[in-house]
Amino acid sequence: MKRRPRKRIFLQPPRLTWDFIREKTEEFRNNYVKPSVRAPVPIVEIVEADLKIEPIPIEGLLEKIDIDGFLTRDLKCICIDNRIYSDKRQENRLCFTFAHEVGHLILHSKEIQQCDFRTPEDWLHFREDFLEDDLNWFEQHAYEFAGRLLVPKDALKNELDYLQEKVNQFRTRFVNMDEELIDMVSRIICRKFKVSPGVIQRRIRKEKLWKY
Repeated sequence: MKRRPRKRIFLQPPRLTWDFIREKTEEFRNNYVKPSVRAPVPIVEIVEADLKIEPIPIEGLLEKIDIDGFLTRDLKCICIDNRIYSDKRQENRLCFTFAHEVGHLILHSKEIQQCDFRTPEDWLHFREDFLEDDLNWFEQHAYEFAGRLLVPKDALKNELDYLQEKVNQFRTRFVNMDEELIDMVSRIICRKFKVSPGVIQRRIRKEKLWKY
């Protein structure tokens, strides 16, 4: 992709605490997820019907700029890779992408509105306006929001408690295999929340719920 010459403006997102992000996540859940304990979270419906954010499928977006989607400057659209948006097999990935972009909407609207981007190339420039460490914070904020929204801590704990007997039986046969156990239960639990096993694995560790 040919790049236009332009001047960098160096954005610096706030260093938000995990507690603050979780507070914002639960506030969003209480406002938009009805009932708030509902699983899986109907994030696509919430984005399109409640937030009135329009998805704009773009052919080859992932191949062009190596991201699934991005929120536009006016905060009214999510540009999304067409294959992820239209392929039913990509439903879990679509849901996480939408939840991730809602995280940016809630946490970073000020930064996004500072930049004038209309194309995938413009979005690459937007990312370049962050120093590497700041970009990492920018993305990790949204990942935490999305993970917490789609996989609430209490609901995840309940699923782990339900599987405790099965885990204990497995442990009596195989010792020192915590990674394999986490992978096993994640592949079972992910079906309830309609996320990937990797998302469940990260939530188990992030919420410090592995006690077996």
